[in-house]
Amino acid sequence: MLAGVVKSFRLIGDRAQAHLSMPDDSSSAAGADSIVAVLRSDYERWTRWLVGIIAYMIAVIGILFSVALMAFLVQSEGPALERMVGVVTVVIALGMTIGGAWVLAKLWLSGRRMLRTAVAWMRLPYTRGVRARTASGWLSARTTNLEPRIFARILTSSLSLLVAISGIAVFIRDVVTGEIAGDMGYLAVAMLLIGLVSLAAGLAQLGGVMRLVSGVAEGDPLWVFLRGKNRT
Repeated sequence: MLAGVVKSFRLIGDRAQAHLSMPDDSSSAAGADSIVAVLRSDYERWTRWLVGIIAYMIAVIGILFSVALMAFLVQSEGPALERMVGVVTVVIALGMTIGGAWVLAKLWLSGRRMLRTAVAWMRLPYTRGVRARTASGWLSARTTNLEPRIFARILTSSLSLLVAISGIAVFIRDVVTGEIAGDMGYLAVAMLLIGLVSLAAGLAQLGGVMRLVSGVAEGDPLWVFLRGKNRT
């Protein structure tokens, strides 16, 4: 079953792919809701979220193994065969890191593309005067974050940012105290790299949620009023 899911997984599904065109002056607002529903459904798939978590874990594990093994090889004076096995393992670990980071980047780029189009179609009925902004729009803008698929992304992005803060803080601490020059200094480097990957993953997820909520907020009369005031 898992193999079938992996084989059939696509960054952008066929239905969403057919609705990636941005609205223009000739676009009708009549079908905007259906287009938004297709794009949101594809972006918010649980499989996209799970693939992101797996890719993140693979990248983190790859960083830990590659940095630790490189430090071991630098300090090791063992047999040539042992060192050769270590080099091969480092290459595999680096491949895991690069592969995990590549998948995360592809998820971010494809998600940004879908959300950019979805938000444009969300705003179209309001900018064309087909739909009025009401109190229900105010409510929707504040409850979107509580939807299970959105809340899950907020949760994992928050955890990623916490890991990022911890990893970068450990590195800075070891640099300040001089421990980075010790035998375990490679751990500080690994924590820095994990922190940077976590920072990118957290910001990418959180940015997607914020972009989506900004589109939903187009139906909020209070938000649009305040936004207009800030622009003047």
